[in-house]
Amino acid sequence: MWDRKSWWDKESWKNYHREFHERLEQFGRLGRLRIWIIYVLSDDPKNGVEIMDAIEKMHKAFHNMNPKGHKHHAHHEHGKDHSSWRPSPGSIYPMLSKMVEEDLISKMEDGRYKLTLKGQTTADKLLMHFPAYGSTDQDKLENVLTEINGYISYLEDIEKEKLVPHQAKIELLSERLKKIGESLKKE
Repeated sequence: MWDRKSWWDKESWKNYHREFHERLEQFGRLGRLRIWIIYVLSDDPKNGVEIMDAIEKMHKAFHNMNPKGHKHHAHHEHGKDHSSWRPSPGSIYPMLSKMVEEDLISKMEDGRYKLTLKGQTTADKLLMHFPAYGSTDQDKLENVLTEINGYISYLEDIEKEKLVPHQAKIELLSERLKKIGESLKKE
């Protein structure tokens, strides 16, 4: 049975809880449009039109998926599809200028925008548990390894008695990770 008191006493949970609220605060300060821009630029540089296209595409994808991955039906009213949102040029370009001033993004000579170091740090803090838009294989691997590390930290914090019933699974996982590590040494 789950022991609420021992869960809340865990240092890792306290840190996770603190980080979660810090992220919520930062989401609120940044506003929706900034977050979308940071999100779509976390993959690669884009010009204003490409940013609007990417936001529309990702917004539609997020809107049409529920937590279990089942698609929701788009709501149509007078021929309008309300499952997607596309920022207007009148909102996107002033925001891009403002984000350049804030040193979250920079404008390249070819007119595309990219995240600055400050912007990338913000993206990493805000989006660490969300899959990056078009993320690279290396980014995906880094996210997976970070998740695994978090779960291992969680298991290290649990009282040994609670882990005993799961010993066989833990040993199997340990062996599989060991084999992966050994295969890397051979190549």
